[in-house]
Amino acid sequence: MSPTRTKRRLGANGRASFRVRGVQVLVESSDDLPLVEVEIGLRGGSLADPAGREGLASLTARAMALGPKGRSARTFEEQVAVLGGRLGASVGLGTLRLRGSVIRRNVEPFVDLLSAATLAPALRGSDIAQLKREVLAELVAARDDDHELAGTWFRRALYADHPYGRPAAGEVTSVRQVSGRDVAAYHRAALVRSNTVIGFAGDIDAAEARRLVERAFAGLPEGRFELPRVPPTRARPGRHVLLVDKPDRAQTQLFIGTLGSRARDPLLDPLVVANAAFGGTFTSRLMQAIRAERGWSYGATSRLTHHARRSAWWMWTFPAARYAAECAATQLELLDAWVAAGVSADEVRFAKRALVNSRCFDIDTASKRLAARMDVELLRLPRDFHEGYVHRVKTVRRHAANEAVARRIRPRDLAIVAVGGAERLRAGFEALPGVATVTVVPFDASG
Repeated sequence: MSPTRTKRRLGANGRASFRVRGVQVLVESSDDLPLVEVEIGLRGGSLADPAGREGLASLTARAMALGPKGRSARTFEEQVAVLGGRLGASVGLGTLRLRGSVIRRNVEPFVDLLSAATLAPALRGSDIAQLKREVLAELVAARDDDHELAGTWFRRALYADHPYGRPAAGEVTSVRQVSGRDVAAYHRAALVRSNTVIGFAGDIDAAEARRLVERAFAGLPEGRFELPRVPPTRARPGRHVLLVDKPDRAQTQLFIGTLGSRARDPLLDPLVVANAAFGGTFTSRLMQAIRAERGWSYGATSRLTHHARRSAWWMWTFPAARYAAECAATQLELLDAWVAAGVSADEVRFAKRALVNSRCFDIDTASKRLAARMDVELLRLPRDFHEGYVHRVKTVRRHAANEAVARRIRPRDLAIVAVGGAERLRAGFEALPGVATVTVVPFDASG
């Protein structure tokens, strides 16, 4: 028989939010498992990368995760492992995060290790040189993943030189330009109290979280991190095809999209519902037309992102090369019809039900709930952005969904990106309705 564990009472809602010396602290308590997750979040992320040194924030986060001054990366890794913990780093548009988890009884020494790595990372030149080699190898290896390659070129095509088009990991040329001094300067500038959010999830209560932060993060410096101003995004007028030339590909990764919505857009929720009806479920129009009726692609979806500025909406399919142009043409027909006529009342009802019923999978663990709350704080989203989602979706009406599509999706301004043999694809894509330009780039073009 396995030993029983006495659960601690963590409160009715298991949730807290407070400040410790200017640092925002979030707690999402749950004693379902004897584990605690700890997250350190900084605003800025890849948007704060200087031009020509894209990937700096990512390198900084990875360097911090190697541990503090006075001990080697291997020693630090072993110390984390001995505690039954793990630690990783990630960077996205607007955020840099160190995230770790540990068994309940070792949370205090684990937080000590995490604070040491956060406040005084070693940032050794040899470690940063090794990280750069790893990142460069990863960037080159990513060219073998046709889906990732198509997504990267789609963002470049849609956003052009806007910061949203820059990959968080950087590009080969930009990563090579990042120095140890750049990493140290980024860390020094971003790690200030007003720019830091600390989160706890799992088998911990607010009182213990407060005590840990007061003790372990007392050394966080004062200061202000100047977040970059992000200009509005603008879609390139017209339909433009970019063929990423990868000869002898039997399958074509195909992205077709334009600008959609933004986080504080009053039309965001109606557009989410309309998009679910168009390409967000297995029974959606796009999936039925491309997969069920024609069998061109195993998957066919449309997706919507939302940042501070208008962000991408796109369709993704992966047809056989011989059907790629036909598939693209059919998708364009479906898109034009969606924008012109909208969605039916039945489609809206089904989409709303699907969105509401699937929401539980986004919030079924304390870790996921903390991640959503961290997003709200770090990205300065509306307070009810996540918690009010179900209510807002339920109240969407058909006319609002159709208005959102008509006002936000512009089918005449599209980025169309296909990865495959350009010689084989070109004629079919040139013949697509409304195409203004067709450009070919080699798949291994260095960014």
